[in-house]
Amino acid sequence: MVVLSNINLKHNIMKIIILAITILTLSFKSNAQFFEKDYSFLQVGYGVGLGYGRILNSYQAYEGYRFSGFGPVAASYERGITDNFGVGVQIGYSSYGGKWLQTGYNYEYRYSTLSVMARGAYHFNVRIRNFDPYIGIGLGFSKYSVNYTSNIPGFNSSSSNISVGSPLSYQLFVGARYMFNEKFGVYGEAGYGLSALNVGLTYAFN
Repeated sequence: MVVLSNINLKHNIMKIIILAITILTLSFKSNAQFFEKDYSFLQVGYGVGLGYGRILNSYQAYEGYRFSGFGPVAASYERGITDNFGVGVQIGYSSYGGKWLQTGYNYEYRYSTLSVMARGAYHFNVRIRNFDPYIGIGLGFSKYSVNYTSNIPGFNSSSSNISVGSPLSYQLFVGARYMFNEKFGVYGEAGYGLSALNVGLTYAFN
């Protein structure tokens, strides 16, 4: 069920990306652009994960089950190398898990992800002033950690804990910034990677 859910989610995300590209293409105009060469942007945001809670649904039947999660949070930097193309880096983190009681013993499961991505984005020229829509891709490193603990006698936590790094991680995203003035604005991104949706604050400088 989790696999099918993730497949459907990825399919829906790709449809959103395709729809966004179509809308952006139809709204082309060459004179209302905020993004420019040598401009830099710092962003900090909070996101919605890729259905993390569903992975632990099977434990809800146990006594005292409690799910907890943090993130995904993301911080990124981008610099314009042309008037339409920018490059930068993003660091993201998420952690989620559950606690429950089974046959009188406590159990806890936690899954964490840390990613560092080099990113490139193409910025569209559109009719809306101070609006900066873009589409991009990220490539980089992700570290996945699984911690499974219990107070049951003889439980070996070292054999249950896993930490794996992947140098071939990627993300696909569409996003947009809206700048309230020359320095401050808000942004939103949707796509596939650490989070399905991420929103936050933007600071611009050059």
